[in-house]
Amino acid sequence: MTAKKPLAALLVSALCAAGAAQAQTGPIKIGIIHPSTGPLSTPGIEATNGFQMYFNEIGNRIAGRQVQFVQEDEGSNPAQGLERVKRLVEREGVHVVTGITSSAVGYAVRDYIHEKQMPLVIMGAAGANDLTAARGSPYIFRTSFTNRQFTAPYGQYACQKMNYKRTVIMASDFVTGQEQANAFEESYKKAGCEIVKKIMVPLGTSDFAPFLAQIPSSNVDAVWAMFLGQDAIGFVKQYDQLGFKARIPLTGSAGLTYEPLLPAMGRSAVGAQVSTWYIPDLPGDVNKRFVDAYTAQYKSVPGSATAGAYVGAMALAKAIEAVNGRVENKAELLAALRRVNLPTTPQGPFRFDDKQNVVFNLYAVKIVDRAGKPIPELVAPIATGVDQNWQAR
Repeated sequence: MTAKKPLAALLVSALCAAGAAQAQTGPIKIGIIHPSTGPLSTPGIEATNGFQMYFNEIGNRIAGRQVQFVQEDEGSNPAQGLERVKRLVEREGVHVVTGITSSAVGYAVRDYIHEKQMPLVIMGAAGANDLTAARGSPYIFRTSFTNRQFTAPYGQYACQKMNYKRTVIMASDFVTGQEQANAFEESYKKAGCEIVKKIMVPLGTSDFAPFLAQIPSSNVDAVWAMFLGQDAIGFVKQYDQLGFKARIPLTGSAGLTYEPLLPAMGRSAVGAQVSTWYIPDLPGDVNKRFVDAYTAQYKSVPGSATAGAYVGAMALAKAIEAVNGRVENKAELLAALRRVNLPTTPQGPFRFDDKQNVVFNLYAVKIVDRAGKPIPELVAPIATGVDQNWQAR
């Protein structure tokens, strides 16, 4: 004869079952960590806006479950970023962490995310190469870019298509600036051209005159620059005001002329050319609806960080829908994320590569004066289907 379970055991089993059922029907908690203060706050805020806008469009519900956001400020500070991610995971009990604008913060939180087996969707400007390469993790996905991914192809393009044979590099002296500058330099030199000088500038610099004074006075075809946020505004304006724009073409990476910064740069930005995977003028109904909706809500045009975050929200929502809202089952959710394939998004077709990083098309873009406003205009495609391992071809 089988012994009957004690009443207490039956009650515990029933309570556990009820708790599990309640967890499956309660809100889906998504942590968003971006800088809302500091030198990288502009792309951080813009990415947060883009991410939340998509969820607002679907009523902040997936598979019958409410989507709830918990926001933290990483402050572009690795120690602060790690502490805030721990707060999201351990105190707030989020099911997924998203965001991260600073590459240094990305590296700082990597081991903790891996140890806790916490799904992380990087949808900000944290392009740290190794986060989806040498230090990749089955729990880390990225819908924005790697620092190498969009700067390496441009090195070859600048040398061979733009005919810039001798270039000076200027960049912010932190992880993002270092990795982007190195990727441009590597492919530029491999294509047969010369880096005349490399000038690294502390993050948060307001006076660029001492650094601009280091540019050689002759035999320079262009200056390639990488700055973000307030640093980009200050650099572009001073490059013009100190007379460099009039004699040396300015080129660089996408952050240098990030669309929401252009009004503050004014005419100083006109003529600069950069490599990017997104501009508001990209063709397609999906992008037009995105741009119109964002402009109406936030009274500014979306930039590449905004689009990458919006696409990140699309990808995450698709995965959550695929598991019928069961975000508590991490293995199922991670597998669904890996399978996400979106034929149309604001920045074109979307899929992850085998290291869980976005694959995108890359474009050369020039800032032009359109009705008195600086506007990014498509010059030419650079490459299609660019993954993070792009090599000079």
